[in-house]
Amino acid sequence: MKIPTALVVAALTFVITLGAQAQDATQLADAVVAASGGDAWPKVKTLDFTFNVEGNGKPVISAKHHWDLMAETDTVNWNGKTAVADLKTASGEGDTMEAYKRWTNDSYWLLAPLKLRDRGTHLMDKGEQTVEGKTYHVLEMSFDKVGLTSGDKYNFYIDPATHLVARWDYMPAPGKLVNGTWEKYQDFNGLKLATEHRFGDKRIFFTDISVQP
Repeated sequence: MKIPTALVVAALTFVITLGAQAQDATQLADAVVAASGGDAWPKVKTLDFTFNVEGNGKPVISAKHHWDLMAETDTVNWNGKTAVADLKTASGEGDTMEAYKRWTNDSYWLLAPLKLRDRGTHLMDKGEQTVEGKTYHVLEMSFDKVGLTSGDKYNFYIDPATHLVARWDYMPAPGKLVNGTWEKYQDFNGLKLATEHRFGDKRIFFTDISVQP
């Protein structure tokens, strides 16, 4: 059976378009990683930070982390408890597993732009979008069976002038979307990190950040 020429052309056009979109998404992600301190990140030996959440101006949680990247451990203090997460195996029970979950969540809010090119991520260039009068490049990221919540998706809104993430959409399920800001950037030994996020009545902010190469 001979396939009509028009169908062949349409299929080839679709494949070429997908390839171009994937290339654009990769280039955009690379620019974000570079602007966020991608060159400095492999040199980091320890990272300390405190992850804080407020709701309606009232404290919800505060979790202090000492992440030893060489040992692949994270010591977490929260709610009067202390536990060490084994990042190599992601194993353990009780407080040890809770510490691992805290590390997974809390460090991602701090470092997500540096993780765009991690193994198991899928990227899609979603073009430009204007939010509150400012135009951003939008990059969608999803996951391939990695992490604790592999079904999550994110839209990163990237400032075209700085290539830093200015806001994101968190999409834990189809039809569910939470939008938050990435703001108050500071430089920590070459890592350019957002130290505050606001979404709805909640505020996430970081204190006690120390990056040691």
